[in-house]
Amino acid sequence: MNLIIILPFISALIGWFTNWVAIQMLFHPKKEKDFFFFKWQGIFPANQAEISAKVGRMVAEELLSAQDIKDVANSSEQIKKLHELVELKMDEYLFVQFPKRHKIMSALMPNSKLIELKEELLHEVELVFPDVIDAYLNTVEEKFDVSAIIRERMKVLEVDKLEKLLMSLLEKEFRFVEIIGGVIGFLIGLVQMLLTYYTTN
Repeated sequence: MNLIIILPFISALIGWFTNWVAIQMLFHPKKEKDFFFFKWQGIFPANQAEISAKVGRMVAEELLSAQDIKDVANSSEQIKKLHELVELKMDEYLFVQFPKRHKIMSALMPNSKLIELKEELLHEVELVFPDVIDAYLNTVEEKFDVSAIIRERMKVLEVDKLEKLLMSLLEKEFRFVEIIGGVIGFLIGLVQMLLTYYTTN
């Protein structure tokens, strides 16, 4: 009878331990090892290239694409900020740098003329801005391959760093998996104890 009572606790320990081992096997062993008649390597180290490609593809298709970046960069808010930056640089040149570099011309050109020149330049910028920005963003979109960037970064990422990254992100979830293994093991052991008790009495 005493041995039957500890069945749930033994099952809980086995349930927790098997789940703990399963989590460890995600990353360990990092290099392929011989285990009797077969070879074994952690799931991530053994499939790093394939996992990298899948993660890169998923991020590009579901989370972030070059088009998303293009849309943000081409938004009215960003265009306004870019216009403000251009105007700021234009003021810096016309009213600070130009008088220093071209003292004679600056002396002959009244401030009102510089303001007029600035307005004309800004108007021209307004006209060409959409085409210039669109052409630039199209170039960025062609070169910015989210899937390829993530794939290549993950392929060369050291397994130790990948393990630390995932463990830091999923520590609570992995801990929950371990605990739930113990809970399920305990319940199974409890059922076994009850079945054993009622079938032997």
